[in-house]
Amino acid sequence: MTGRTPQKILPWVQALRALAALSVAFVHIAHDDIDNGGDPVGVFGAITKFFPWDAGVDIFFVISGFVIVHASARLFATRTGPLIFLRRRLARIVPLYWIMTTAFIAVLLAGRTEINGDIGGPAYLAASYLFIPWPRPDGVVQPALGLGWTLNYEMFFYLVFTPFLLLQKRAAAIGAGILLGAIVAFGPDFAGSLAVRFWADPVILEFLFGMEIALILGQNITLPLWARLLLVLIAGVAFHLDAAGHGIRPLIYGLPAAALVAAAALSPVQTVISRAEAWLVRLGDASYAMYLVHPFVMRGFTVLWRKIHAHQELAGTIYVIAGLVVAQSLALLINATLEKRLNFWLRRRDVMNEAV
Repeated sequence: MTGRTPQKILPWVQALRALAALSVAFVHIAHDDIDNGGDPVGVFGAITKFFPWDAGVDIFFVISGFVIVHASARLFATRTGPLIFLRRRLARIVPLYWIMTTAFIAVLLAGRTEINGDIGGPAYLAASYLFIPWPRPDGVVQPALGLGWTLNYEMFFYLVFTPFLLLQKRAAAIGAGILLGAIVAFGPDFAGSLAVRFWADPVILEFLFGMEIALILGQNITLPLWARLLLVLIAGVAFHLDAAGHGIRPLIYGLPAAALVAAAALSPVQTVISRAEAWLVRLGDASYAMYLVHPFVMRGFTVLWRKIHAHQELAGTIYVIAGLVVAQSLALLINATLEKRLNFWLRRRDVMNEAV
């Protein structure tokens, strides 16, 4: 048996993924608290205006571009690479999303008006499950589970990237990048398809930032600690200066997000992690579940708070903290009981297929 070079472990990328999910959950729960009168002195209002916490989505997009290239190293220029890649992506994204979407629709059908949203017709519901951009009954282009708008971009990126896996890594990244750039350039003029216009949003260029970071990492280029800390500082300042979100999103949020991902990914080779870093990895593994489950926790807490009439300052603080803790705990449970088992089964099946 030939030995393999130890795979580089990237705990800080996973930590950044966990931070991105927590950031999105925080801004949603904080705004919900504010809307329910739980922030009388404006503490959370000030915090939400200091940073664009919803830029956690942009961090996710950059990380996705990075992971797709970095984690697919053995699939490039292989006959079965595209199929294996797409199967892995579908298994990673679809099951939990479909479960959460079904749960959301079930709650709406039960008449729980505390859950925002409305149910469209069969075409709209089918599009929600199939990651196809489709207008809600109120005209907003979002799936039934509103957070799924980001997954509409994710799945589109996966589909664009899949055929390029037949090429070598650099050629695949360049080819996919050119195609995404062309979609952004010419897609808005495609009047015949709302979906194409949706996918042509410049936000999809953030995937390219992550792909480029993966190519840099593939050249065994690393950054010293001072450079990585400088990138984090620059990103923090940039986020704060553009907290209001005035500008082109890939520039005001995507580039700072790319700086954070670069700082996390371009670290010296690490083949062993500490117990604290292992926890960061675990939180990162549960980030997708955190992203999808926190609205349910948030709305559940909203119903509880309304019943006990708890809108005082202290109660509002407890609401935000408890909501984040419960959501994160539930995400860890879902990851351990569903996602990890499914991914283990899939990896085992892929290994068996490769051995045939």
